[in-house]
Amino acid sequence: MNRLLLVLLLSPLLGSAQATIDTLHWSATRRLQLTDFHSPIQPGLGGSDFHYQIGYEVRPTSVWSQPAIDAFCLMFRNLSWVSETARNERTLAYNQVLFDLVEVYTRLMKAKLIALRADRHFKQQATQIEYLTNAELGAEVNRFRAETGGGDDLPILKQWQLKVAQRLYDTPDLVTTFLSSKVGFGMFLGVGGFLPTGPLTQTFNPAAGVAFGLDVTFRRTVLLLHPTLYNGTLQSGFSHGNQTWAENMKVTSSLFEVGFGRILTNSPHRRLIPYIGYRLLDLAPRDQNDERYKGLSLLNHAPTAGLILDIKLGNNTPRADHAEDSFWFVRTKVSYSPLLSGDTFSGGLINLQVGIGGFSRVRKVTYKPERTLIPLQSTTLN
Repeated sequence: MNRLLLVLLLSPLLGSAQATIDTLHWSATRRLQLTDFHSPIQPGLGGSDFHYQIGYEVRPTSVWSQPAIDAFCLMFRNLSWVSETARNERTLAYNQVLFDLVEVYTRLMKAKLIALRADRHFKQQATQIEYLTNAELGAEVNRFRAETGGGDDLPILKQWQLKVAQRLYDTPDLVTTFLSSKVGFGMFLGVGGFLPTGPLTQTFNPAAGVAFGLDVTFRRTVLLLHPTLYNGTLQSGFSHGNQTWAENMKVTSSLFEVGFGRILTNSPHRRLIPYIGYRLLDLAPRDQNDERYKGLSLLNHAPTAGLILDIKLGNNTPRADHAEDSFWFVRTKVSYSPLLSGDTFSGGLINLQVGIGGFSRVRKVTYKPERTLIPLQSTTLN
């Protein structure tokens, strides 16, 4: 019973919410038609009634960029009506001039909003601009209705047609355009392992550990900063730099790669990056408190080369109205570097990593001015 009562109480509100969806946005190519007036004809009233609204929306882009601002004007078709005696071209022209006039003020409002700074005072200032714009628009709409006699004075209506069409041309539409910055940042976290090759397999066992890293891109060039921490054991002992490393010793290997890569493939689903760079290997005993291993340390550096394959997650198809180069990815990375140390050991290291990460370029917003030419058909009015 309580649930039924709640539904009955909410029914008028739900019906009202559905009615407000019946709107038509202004368009330079799509002119008003008599079928756009959906409200029932008001008994005893002639002429027509046109209900409109202007507004704006602010969409954040990134921490480092200005927000994207859009303004709109629309017609409430469910509230607008035309009487039976006024269903003609003159009534359509009258209401179209009114709609075009609303668009002029919408563009003026958007230009003022764009000029604002995106700070903590933005919302208060934007609200004031919207209020003043509506007040100025309302005053001119009243003047238009009075001077044209609600559309009955044909010569004056034609004058307003020409004047508003010229103002639409003189007030360009600031089309919101998104651009991706040249600079982008990415991070990933995963697991990995290194495999010794050549004679080195007699000294080092394969090791596994945690991999993470930072990517900095400039256009298609990528700077890689990838540290990895591995745990493993020595297969056999060796001597290096007056230090003796025991057989089966548990060791920690810190491997750090710095490289430069090039994005060869960057499709909506995958990204391929070959790279070359520098590799630093820091080998130390895992048990730092064991007196036998005090002072043991081995540093080795060498060139490295590798290949990164990122499988992008989600739908990353480019959109002309929403340029945003941000995505999650699953990364597979393989690299090789030699490990040469005189007569002690020789061979190489194959570094394998699998992880998940994210990438984003700073998204910037610009506004492209586009002038509007409105076709006039005043000669058909009578």
